[in-house]
Amino acid sequence: MINKEIFNVNHIYFGVNVSSQKEAFKYIAQKFVEGGVSNDVKDCYKGLKHREKEGSTGFNDGIAIPHARIKAITKAGVFVFKFTTPLQWESIDKSLVKIAIALAIPDDVGGDQHIKILSSIARKLVDQKFRHDLISANDKEELFKLINKVQII
Repeated sequence: MINKEIFNVNHIYFGVNVSSQKEAFKYIAQKFVEGGVSNDVKDCYKGLKHREKEGSTGFNDGIAIPHARIKAITKAGVFVFKFTTPLQWESIDKSLVKIAIALAIPDDVGGDQHIKILSSIARKLVDQKFRHDLISANDKEELFKLINKVQII
């Protein structure tokens, strides 16, 4: 189960109406600030964009894991965004992204926490049923329970 300090039901957003990856990053950056893990929308946005240039965070079956170690992030956080319209994203299987599991990672924390959270979520995403359940979840509670099945190891 993911620590409540890092992930809670208030970090889940349904019906996110954006039309591009750029807009998605702006929205995610804003929610990092509103969610209390950062105090600088611009820095978060730049960090997400910069990380994406290093290699796509698109996964399979319409799922992306945007993440970055950012100076303006004051504490780690996991956020989930379900988009109203699937987005263009360089994903492994070339699918449009319907859901993003965004990781806010402080730059001053050793890479361990970042890698543990990212690899734990990526490992769980290998499970086809888990991916299907994420995509088809219809409410915050259902998504919360699913994400909480991820064991951070």
